[in-house]
Amino acid sequence: MFAITRFHNFMSLYQGRYATALAKSLGTSVFAAKALDIALSTGEISLDKLHLLLGCSRGQAVGGAFDLQEQGLAQVIKSTKTSNSEYFLAPIDARCEAARIYRAKLERLSRDMGLSDALEKILPALQTIFIEALSALEAQRRGGSRHV
Repeated sequence: MFAITRFHNFMSLYQGRYATALAKSLGTSVFAAKALDIALSTGEISLDKLHLLLGCSRGQAVGGAFDLQEQGLAQVIKSTKTSNSEYFLAPIDARCEAARIYRAKLERLSRDMGLSDALEKILPALQTIFIEALSALEAQRRGGSRHV
């Protein structure tokens, strides 16, 4: 279990450092950088889902989206409103080249260092362990037990 905790801590640290570096390079907030990274990966994302993925309040996610809008990196938030009043964050591809270059360099470095191969081998096993652990926690929560 200790190895999984160390891996989780490493990934959390990596995501934080990645977002901080991206935010500095784009001149945005860390929340905006994280939101942009997610939006670039998905093409667009609803603000309701974005705050869940970011692990922050809905207000912080909306603030990050408006920061991206002000920087010219995302479409005007109002223009992405759907018929059911859901707003989306949609990156403006032509303006996000710096973020794409940053991601490409990072991926190239991880490949060159052999990190990609190692992670590719271990991630399926870790995913299974995490899903089983989450399922067990959910079952305990539904059963009323508070001990993990």
